[in-house]
Amino acid sequence: MKGRTIKLIAVLLAVTLMVGLYLYERQKVIVITFGMFSGSNWDVPNGDSYVIIDQAIERFEQTHDRVKIEYVSGLQKQDYAEWLSQQALMGKLPDVFMVRSDDLHIFANVGMLESLDSYMEKDPKMDASRYFSPALQSGQYQQRQYVLPYESVPTMMYVNKTLLDQYGIALPANDWTWEDFYKICKAVSQDLDGDGDLDTFGVYGYTWQNALAANYASILNEDGTQSELNHENVYEAVSFMRKLEQLNEQTTITSDMFDQGMVAFCPMRFSEYRTYKPYPWRIKKYSNFEWECIPMPAGPQGANVSQLDTLGIGISSRSSNKELAWEFLKTLCYDETTQQNIFRYSQGVSVLKDVTSSPAVADMLLKDVPGATTFDMEFLNDTMEYALPIVKFTDYDQIVAVADSEIRRLLNTNEDIPSALQALHDQINSMLNK
Repeated sequence: MKGRTIKLIAVLLAVTLMVGLYLYERQKVIVITFGMFSGSNWDVPNGDSYVIIDQAIERFEQTHDRVKIEYVSGLQKQDYAEWLSQQALMGKLPDVFMVRSDDLHIFANVGMLESLDSYMEKDPKMDASRYFSPALQSGQYQQRQYVLPYESVPTMMYVNKTLLDQYGIALPANDWTWEDFYKICKAVSQDLDGDGDLDTFGVYGYTWQNALAANYASILNEDGTQSELNHENVYEAVSFMRKLEQLNEQTTITSDMFDQGMVAFCPMRFSEYRTYKPYPWRIKKYSNFEWECIPMPAGPQGANVSQLDTLGIGISSRSSNKELAWEFLKTLCYDETTQQNIFRYSQGVSVLKDVTSSPAVADMLLKDVPGATTFDMEFLNDTMEYALPIVKFTDYDQIVAVADSEIRRLLNTNEDIPSALQALHDQINSMLNK
């Protein structure tokens, strides 16, 4: 009897211990860490940078018992990449973290990011076709998806409507071309007071890279291994830029000149439209002329396409809670409420087609614009769907700096453009193959 009693007590203790461990595990909080920076990714004023994230966290925690999302506040964008690298070196990389377009290739190369392809394929609730294709492509590196897009900003052409009206010129149509662009720039490049110096100008900030994009040309091939500068559409783009440059009669056009209403056109990000079009920011910038945004002009071999910059979010390859991290990632990048909040509290564009094209978003944008100005939602959707994503590779910035220096020099000479670009093409290939 005594032995049986001892065994019974032992069994009861074991059961009690197991129940206790089970209850402990049930009550234990799982912490998912999130890496983010404060302010706007687009370098415009934004006092609501935490609102979208905080609301998304609240919704996620309400539907996931025992899960807590934590992040470090106050990190500035310029310090973020270095901070994230330090966290990786210390073995403290956040489970989920923001990835700027500048950093994707670096983080993917060093193994900081988890490939998302299998997660997307296995998840029955994930439909990648809901994303604008260029935004989704922005998160790919070497044909693998490493981040989901969170927020995008296309580049558009901003037009000084007051200056065009002064010269009796109509606002260009959405399908305008380089020929239309050049004619208007030439017409407004005028010396109004007869002192021998131009007083109004065609364009500020339109670069050879904008021209390449408009003519379906690029510096490098798709995987960043070879130069693409020895093609006819590149020659056309640089020749067009030389013609535009000559209209200025060696005057250096500045951003202040556009701000003062002296320049007809200036490419800007959509984030600047969102920031400076509504009251009260419009009082502080571009207040002395009426302005609007339209698509970029099309080259003869291209289309009215914009370059698209996208802020993405990925999962750490070292996370011990990858399934939960994936669910939280979707809350940020795939959840309709979060993506609508991009329009409420930020200055970018939602990466989801059904959100950006929704009547609710159209109402939000229309409330922002002053007076009788309208906003063409079809134009915004087309801009997002057919944009060219900014994709960077190893040594990309160095290669662009070399190309920029040579092409800018070439614009102010009479050198043969194909010959000069062939030499630059060979130089870049040598850099890539070193």
